Amino acid sequence: MGALDWPGLAFTWIDGMMRGLAAPWRLVLWAMIAAALSMAIYRYASPQRRIAQAQDQALAARRALDRFDGEFAEAWPLIRDVLRTAFRRIGLVLPGVMLAMLPILALLVWLSTSYGYRFPDPNDAVNVATHPRSAGVQAELSVMPHQATKPESRRVVLRDPSGSVSAAIPLAQPVPVLEKRRWWHALIGNPAGYLPDDSAVERVEIALPAQEMLQMGPAWLRGWEPLFFAVMLTASLAIKRLWRIA
Repeated sequence: MGALDWPGLAFTWIDGMMRGLAAPWRLVLWAMIAAALSMAIYRYASPQRRIAQAQDQALAARRALDRFDGEFAEAWPLIRDVLRTAFRRIGLVLPGVMLAMLPILALLVWLSTSYGYRFPDPNDAVNVATHPRSAGVQAELSVMPHQATKPESRRVVLRDPSGSVSAAIPLAQPVPVLEKRRWWHALIGNPAGYLPDDSAVERVEIALPAQEMLQMGPAWLRGWEPLFFAVMLTASLAIKRLWRIA
């Protein structure tokens, strides 16, 4: 697990408590939680009074520049004031924004796995591609049927050019990409696991079906991302106005 994956344990537990709701409604609740949490962190981690003062100074600098009616060369002091006040406000806002983004990043990592894709139905064919193709390795998604003591499981089977099985990687989560472990996996791990270091392929792509949160509109609108970000943005703007956050 990567550093940003650990909060996912708590997210999974909370999501389990909401299993009585349909997935789209759970996603709406997650978006509202994300909005409230991020805005609360930003509010209390940033110097709100100084930011408000910086906003007033920036507005005054812009108005002074708008009223100026002289030569362009003579406007440079006013332009510097506009830039100075704008960068000062950014400097005051940025630390709080970065801190508020951390739980959102962890939530997005978890959502991409929990609400991104699903395993195909038993009789559905799934295309599995390997890269680079020049390695001549073939891959397939194998389903191990439910047994008395073991639930149904899936694994990605890699076959070398002779047809022999070179690797079999259990696929515990519906993740569409398997690859070798990289440095960034210390931050964001792959819940489906990794290819062996000595594998002839660098990447395996599995055409898993996407989960649909909406049953209408084009395909790109039915996934979790549009619904989540639309609700989170709307809720964030409402909370910002309600709490009078600068």
